[in-house]
Amino acid sequence: MTACMVVSKDQKEALVGYYQVLAKPNHGYSRILLKGLNGDFEYEIKGVENTFFGDELMNVGIQLTNNIFDAHFGVNESGDFSSKLFKLKAKEW
Repeated sequence: MTACMVVSKDQKEALVGYYQVLAKPNHGYSRILLKGLNGDFEYEIKGVENTFFGDELMNVGIQLTNNIFDAHFGVNESGDFSSKLFKLKAKEW
């Protein structure tokens, strides 16, 4: 698994790319830990109902599991050559 991330200078938007070349059989849970976000901002991830605070995404990350990840983020982590682009945007108050 490889992840690449770009964050805007004002930390209000970010793009995260998730890339898997070869699947690993029966591997445990994995996470994408994000960096460079504002811990006080609440972020929306496009296509996901829940919102997440920046400190949560940087310390806990986005958990990738076959059931949860497929349902929330639309990626099948069990296949070879899978990828997903996450678009994060800070929630406006």
